[in-house]
This record gives sequence, C-alpha cells and structure tokens, in this order.
Amino acid sequence: MNMSDRKLAQSDRRARFLATAPDWRASDARVNPRVAIGSIVAMWVLYFLITTGLAMLAGAPDQWEYLGRRAIVVTAGILCTFVLYQLLQRTQPQSFGARLAAAMGMAIPLVLIYAAINLAVFYHFLPLEDSAKSIAEMKTKFPDSWLVMLILDSAIRWYFFFAVWAALYVAFGYANEMHAVERRADSYRIEAQNAQLRALHYQVNPHFLFNTLNSLSTLVLKGSKAEAETMIMNLSSFLRSSLAVDPEQLVSLDEEIALQRLYLDIEQTRFPDRLQVEVTMPKDLEHACVPVLILQPIIENAIKYGVAPSKGTIAIRLTASAEYGLLVLRIENDIDPKAPVPASGTGLGLGNVRERLMTRYGPSAGCEWGKSDDGGFFVSLWLPLAQQGGC
Repeated sequence: MNMSDRKLAQSDRRARFLATAPDWRASDARVNPRVAIGSIVAMWVLYFLITTGLAMLAGAPDQWEYLGRRAIVVTAGILCTFVLYQLLQRTQPQSFGARLAAAMGMAIPLVLIYAAINLAVFYHFLPLEDSAKSIAEMKTKFPDSWLVMLILDSAIRWYFFFAVWAALYVAFGYANEMHAVERRADSYRIEAQNAQLRALHYQVNPHFLFNTLNSLSTLVLKGSKAEAETMIMNLSSFLRSSLAVDPEQLVSLDEEIALQRLYLDIEQTRFPDRLQVEVTMPKDLEHACVPVLILQPIIENAIKYGVAPSKGTIAIRLTASAEYGLLVLRIENDIDPKAPVPASGTGLGLGNVRERLMTRYGPSAGCEWGKSDDGGFFVSLWLPLAQQGGC
C-alpha cells in the first residue's frame, strides 16, 4: 500500500469513527444551578401566595397566625427540595426511566422530613385550636401510632408536590442532554465531512504528480534538458503553492485559476505548439468562492484526452457565469478527430470533483460532463455563489 492509499484509509477510518453516535455523558443531564434553584424558590413562593390568597378569600380565621407558620414551613420546603436537587445532581443514570425512578425514590425520605417539620410547627411548637382537635381524633383512631400516622398522612399529601418538582428537574436535564448530544453529533458530522474532503483532496496530488513525472521522464529520454529544467521549476512552484493550502479551504476563483495556470505552465513545456488556453470570467466573479484545486482534475483530463493525442492546436476554454444564485463553471476542450482515441480512464478525477462538491454543499452543487455540440468534451460544475467575504 503506497502513502496516498494509507492516508486515504486512515481518513476513511477517521470519518467512520467520527460519524458514530456520540457517547453519553452524565454531565450533559445536569441542570444549570440558577435554573434549578430558581425553580425551587418559585414553586414554594407560588404555593405560599396561592394558599394564603385562597384562605383569605374564603374568610378562614386566624390567618395572620397561619401566615408566620406557613412562612416557616415554606422555608423548610425550600431547604428540603434543595437537598433533593443536590442528590439528583450527583445521581445520573443513563436512561430517562431510571433517572425518573431515582428522582421519585429520593423524594420519599425528604417528604417524610418535611412532613415531620410541618407537623412540629402546626401541631407541637405553635399549635392552633383546630390542630389540637386533629391530634385528638388521630389519638382516638391510632392510640399507639398516632404520631407516625399523622406524619404519613401529611407525607402522602405532600409527596405529589415534591414529585412534580423532581420530574420537572429530570425533564430539564433530559432536554439539556439532547441538546448536548445534538451539538456533539453536529460537530462529529462536520469533522467526518472534513476528513472526507481531505481524503478526496489527497487523491489529486498523487494523480497529477504521476502524470507530470511521466512527462518529465519523456523529456529526459529525448534529451530536452532545457524543457525538463523548466518543467521541474514549474512543478516546484505548483507543488509549493498547492501543498501550502488547507484541503478544506475555500479560495477565490481568480486564485484557483492562478493555481491552474501554474499547472498549465508545466503542460505548456510539453506541448508548446498544441496547447491554447482561454479564460472568460466576469470581473464580479473574480472573488467568488470555490474549493481549492477543484478544477485540477478537469484541466488534467482535458490535457490527457484532448491535447496529448492531437497533432494540431487544441483549445481549453474556461467560462464562469452566475445563474440563479449559483456559480457555474464550464470547461471545454477540443478533440482532434484524426488523433487516436486514448484508452478510457477510471473516472476517478471527475468523480472526485462531484464527490467534493456534494460533500461540502450537498444537493445544491453538482457536476456533469459529456460531448459538446462541436464534437469536443465539456465539464460543467455548479455551486452556491458566495463572494470572498463569505468564504
């Protein structure tokens, strides 16, 4: 396996790894402390206001005495719920059902504690007349366990209150977890896409280098020392420029064409009398963004199948235009009808161009090719039009 194949295999493995589902993290399911504590305080303050308001509207007696006691038990409720929050924050089973079951179970002892505090305030330390009646009734029904039954009765009524908050906390945490998973999945997909773009880019240079070295070998065998030296210098300039850019980088259209002119200078050494290049590009498209070296395989094919087999001058024409918010690039080359037909290629170059466009832009970009009306060959590609400021 050569170096380019190893790089491609490594990039493919990396892309598959990055495309897998993100791992679960307990920290994702934690709720922001400000949100959690704010919801606790808001719930109990709301309870205090509603209960007090309803009692006053109903004309219940001793409301000012109840008001102080209610403030004490509400404060106790806030503290108990805060303890529940601390326990939930430290216990994060992976599944939503297990998390909810844990929350419901953790609420039970805290409800019992709260019910005991509520009983102590309203029935023992600061009793009211109707509280004494309730205790007397409970002692009559359960003479040996009236205190336990009184706490349990209160706990059953208050459990729903704690359970609602616990379920709300778990729901908030689950929403946070889903958002975190989505963000990581998006990040992994972008990394996988970038890895694929690098893999496709790495296919360009070895393919081009192989063809250029073959041409250089031919010049050396012919004894064309000056031409071979010129080609080596041009090859050095092209490789220095092309390898300095990031495979994921977008460049302006005039920069991409400048890169291709470095390559064409190499080919001009091989075909000084046969290669003619024509570029038609409106001034307002010079700074349009394109993937770097996207034209390389197309120009390379035009040389291989158009210029190399011919005996006369072959023109390669590049035309840029804007259509319906798309940048459209059309590359055409003449074909000498008298020249021998070269063996068909593998389609790697043009397939590479199409794959790079669709990987980066999706269905809004594409590439097609075929015979032109005048008997030559054309390649047309399109992608979303964006100026250099948006590259």
